[in-house]
Amino acid sequence: MSRHELKYLVGEDQLPFLRQQIEPFVEVDPHVRGFEGEGYTVRSIYLDTAGLRYYREKKAGIRVRRKLRVRAYNKFSPGDWVFLEIKRKVQDRVSKNRAPLLFESLDALFRSGDVEQHILTDRFYPASIDDAKRFFYHVYKYNLIPVVSTVYEREAFIGRYDPTLRITFDRNLRGRGYPRLTEIYDEGQHRLVKPGSFVIEVKYNTGFPRWLRAVLGRYGLRTQAVSKYCLCAETSERERDRKSQVLGSYQTAV
Repeated sequence: MSRHELKYLVGEDQLPFLRQQIEPFVEVDPHVRGFEGEGYTVRSIYLDTAGLRYYREKKAGIRVRRKLRVRAYNKFSPGDWVFLEIKRKVQDRVSKNRAPLLFESLDALFRSGDVEQHILTDRFYPASIDDAKRFFYHVYKYNLIPVVSTVYEREAFIGRYDPTLRITFDRNLRGRGYPRLTEIYDEGQHRLVKPGSFVIEVKYNTGFPRWLRAVLGRYGLRTQAVSKYCLCAETSERERDRKSQVLGSYQTAV
């Protein structure tokens, strides 16, 4: 099922005030309650073509587009699940296909493509085998490779009166370019992206809540085409260009 999704890039100094403003209307997402602290860490490795097809489609504002990624949460523990995801977007509506597997099986799955052996199924993911096949269809058709790793901390809330409403605050975004899939839990080479800012995501099924529109309007916030993938890709490309310039200067001097 597709949902509306809107995003806002917000100054970090507004975070405590926004938390306070939405508190009467939301409750903590039940999926978060099992984690320590106010939220959890989201880790993703995005796949794209060597020519960055998906990145360029996003920047060009293509109406119908998709992203493929591997997603994990928090710190690694043996037996943890990671997820293959296809996120589709048509204007402001998004839908997602998701397939879980053990982190320990991730490398073997990408080497073999054997989804029946490595993909997990349960009542929450009854179509996981088919979703994984869709994922690898795109991997093979477009020769997709891991191009960007993103990491951030997420606070997640659902509507107190409308549980289909979901609001997330995504903070401390950091990224790096061209990781290995098995490095999804590693952060040693990540760099902070958009310091001093965080991203609000709002997902809803029907009408945008009036109370939320009033809160966001109070702070002068407007929807933006914010993509964590694109932000981190641009940061990693700038860093790679800078390193190339430094190396070139060094070689010229020598």
